[in-house]
Amino acid sequence: MAPERAARGRPRTGVREAVIASAQQTLAESGLARTSTKEIARRAGVAESSIFYHFGDRMGLLHAVIQHQLRPLKELLADRPGTEHSLREDVLDLLGALEEFYLAAIPAIAAVQSDAELRESYEKRSRDMDLGPHRAVDAILAHLSPRAATADLRPAALLLAGAAHQRALQRHLSPPDALASLPTRADIADTLLPVFDSALRGS
Repeated sequence: MAPERAARGRPRTGVREAVIASAQQTLAESGLARTSTKEIARRAGVAESSIFYHFGDRMGLLHAVIQHQLRPLKELLADRPGTEHSLREDVLDLLGALEEFYLAAIPAIAAVQSDAELRESYEKRSRDMDLGPHRAVDAILAHLSPRAATADLRPAALLLAGAAHQRALQRHLSPPDALASLPTRADIADTLLPVFDSALRGS
C-alpha cells in the first residue's frame, strides 16, 4: 500500500490539512449520502486509517472541517481590536466573514443534521465544548465590545448573523433570478447601523 499512496502523492506532512480539504470538497460536491471516509482518504492521498487516527470519528472530522472554515473569522477578530475602524466597516467585515463561513460550512452542517448518529454526537460535543450557532453572536459581541461596555447588542448581533446566514443559504440554494435581487452586504449594513446605533446610545 505504501507505493500506491506515494504514487497518489500522499503528503508526508500536513495530513490533517489534506484530509480536511478533501472532506470539505467531497461534502460540497456529493453531500453526506455519497461521502465516505474511504473516498475522503482517496482524494487526500492518505490511508483511511489516518482519518480515524487524527480525528477519532466522523464527527471529529466534521468538527475539524467547521473549525478550519472559522479561521478567517477568527483572524478578523484577532486583527481588528478596539475602535480604529468605523462601526459600518466593522459591520461590513463581520457580515462578509460570517457569510463566507456559512457558505463553506453549510454542507458540513447539513451532514450533521441529516444523520441521526452524527446529530447525537454533535449534541454531546456541543454541550461539552460550548459549540453551536450562538457562538456567531458571541463573536460579534466580542468584536464590538470596545464600543459598548454596557449596551445590549445581542438582538442586533443576532440580526447580523441571521442576515449573513440567509445570504449564504440563498447563494447555495436560490435560483439565479432570486440571487439577482439579493440585498448586498452594504445594503444590509446600512439597514443594521441604526439598530446598532440605537443600542449603543442606550448604553
